[in-house]
Amino acid sequence: MKMVTGRNRRSVVGKDVYVGIDVHKESWQVTVRTEGEEIFNGRIPGQYQSLKKLFERYQGCRMKVAYEAGPFGFWLSDKLVADGIEVLVVPPSLIPTESGNRVKTDKRDSRKLAKLLESNVLKRVYVLAPEEREHRDLLRTRRQLVDHRNDVARQIKSKLLFYGIASPFTASTRWSFKYIEWLKVLRCDTDYLERILRPPDRSLRVPYTADRADQQEGRSLMP
Repeated sequence: MKMVTGRNRRSVVGKDVYVGIDVHKESWQVTVRTEGEEIFNGRIPGQYQSLKKLFERYQGCRMKVAYEAGPFGFWLSDKLVADGIEVLVVPPSLIPTESGNRVKTDKRDSRKLAKLLESNVLKRVYVLAPEEREHRDLLRTRRQLVDHRNDVARQIKSKLLFYGIASPFTASTRWSFKYIEWLKVLRCDTDYLERILRPPDRSLRVPYTADRADQQEGRSLMP
């Protein structure tokens, strides 16, 4: 980490401080600005405690932080808000860009966020409460499991047709435990073919139990 200017801590007390963070898994690039001047730019470990230690330099300031929305979710926003710090989680697609300047580095990105934050031109995404995010993620994960199960079911039905293996079920029969049990006792000409038509139970059974909520609501997710 390095200080960019010779400002001491007393000179920023009571002033507005703007922080841009370029977040990565191992480390974060942080830029701090106040009154149109960059007073810090450096890389810190990718941990909130490291960020808090840096922010101790600016106690008594009115802090505002911005970072890009992405795969790291909103836990950093939660911690900053809990510590009384205003934070903007910025959608990358809405960050203003300079014409002809497409070079991206961690240092440039954090500087840009801090500068735009100070200029009050950044947009923010709406951050749901932690419980709401967990509910959405649960539903999203369940949907992914159901979609995966449906893909496996379609592949198996396609292979049965490809190898000319007649099924005791009609074409409109929903994928069910009975269908799975029939596949488990199905005897083919070769061991290889039997292995092809018998995926691990987990690929089929786990999502199937999750599908009952949809059955209760009268929706069909089965092929």
